[in-house]
Amino acid sequence: MKKILFVDDERAFRDASKQLLEGAGFTVDTAMDGMDAETFLDKSEYDFIITDIVMPRKEGIEFILDCKQRNIRSKIIAISGGGRVASTEYLTMAKAFNVDAVLSKPFSFTELLMTIERLSKEKTNC
Repeated sequence: MKKILFVDDERAFRDASKQLLEGAGFTVDTAMDGMDAETFLDKSEYDFIITDIVMPRKEGIEFILDCKQRNIRSKIIAISGGGRVASTEYLTMAKAFNVDAVLSKPFSFTELLMTIERLSKEKTNC
């Protein structure tokens, strides 16, 4: 069973995503921001990390950089609905840090599952 760490500061979105992903057969842990997510990385390994970019305390780009520095082998999917700038700008920054995929909010659950399936077939990016 594939294991996912889902990181997003919007509780309703995080909880709904967890429920949908678990319904699709994944094991899912959730974190409210990058700082919270790091505590999960200290305890467990994940096949996928799905992380928002704009979050309090530790935002997504900083969290992605920390994952890369720690040689985390998870596939990373960056998600963003924007904030002070368009979501595409945040996702372009995430691509520069070698994430495996990006999705702009709002995205469909089918789109997320197709992205996970595609990445499951690819070699690790590290």
